[in-house]
Amino acid sequence: MAFKGDIHALILATLEDRPLHGYQIVKRLRESQSVGKLSEGQIYPHLHRLEATGLLRAEWDTDTGGAPRRVYQITESGTTELAHQRKVWARFAESVSSLLGSSKSLSEAIDA
Repeated sequence: MAFKGDIHALILATLEDRPLHGYQIVKRLRESQSVGKLSEGQIYPHLHRLEATGLLRAEWDTDTGGAPRRVYQITESGTTELAHQRKVWARFAESVSSLLGSSKSLSEAIDA
């Protein structure tokens, strides 16, 4: 189950700590098990959309010792949007929890 804008919120959250290039973003998302089999090719349209809306800024990193890489960084607007998405997620999770039962029942179901 997902909420509107989930992949964008996950990308913004991934970039909250530091700038990363596309492969690093995909790797961190995979490690967090927040997405399925997301590939670099699938993430770039999302990165471009976030950049076009001013939520991310991208720069070329030429000091890689190899091919230049585009590095993405969250902007101030992106940080504001991430805070909003966290509130949306909290309300969504709260609603689902109230429908499915108490948090104790929910954690028991997860452990089962």
